[in-house]
Amino acid sequence: MKYWHIGFFILQLGVDLAHSVTAFPFVHYGMFSQSFVRPDTLTVFRVSVDGEALRQTDFAVYRWDMVQGPLEAAEKRTATHDFAFDKEKLQAALGSFYNGLSPNLNNTGDFVPWYKGYLGRLLGRPVGVLKVEKLSYRWTDGRMVLIQTENWING
Repeated sequence: MKYWHIGFFILQLGVDLAHSVTAFPFVHYGMFSQSFVRPDTLTVFRVSVDGEALRQTDFAVYRWDMVQGPLEAAEKRTATHDFAFDKEKLQAALGSFYNGLSPNLNNTGDFVPWYKGYLGRLLGRPVGVLKVEKLSYRWTDGRMVLIQTENWING
């Protein structure tokens, strides 16, 4: 029983390796050594709380990621009907053990009330009215040009 943490580490390593070529807490060198093509379009979220837009400059980088990250995940969940995109891999790797885990992998909650509470805790104050707009930009003539604004959350 005193070596449970080693077993957990080995299990985590196995799951990570089954999922990709990287193994937490180790990082694959190619992750940082390859350049990527600049995308044609870029989507960002404009978040307003009680009529006041949240600005990236008012947050540390990781805190702004905490504002934007759940919105990106919710968008992915909406597009794919689920965020846990690798369920088939987990089921194949874990076999019958997967059946006990599968209810925890389903994303069935209502996002807007959860996000309002989460954002309120992040800001340190309750969120009354939340508005999120999804903005799409296209790279044109050396700058990003707004091409579409979509009201995404009004609550």
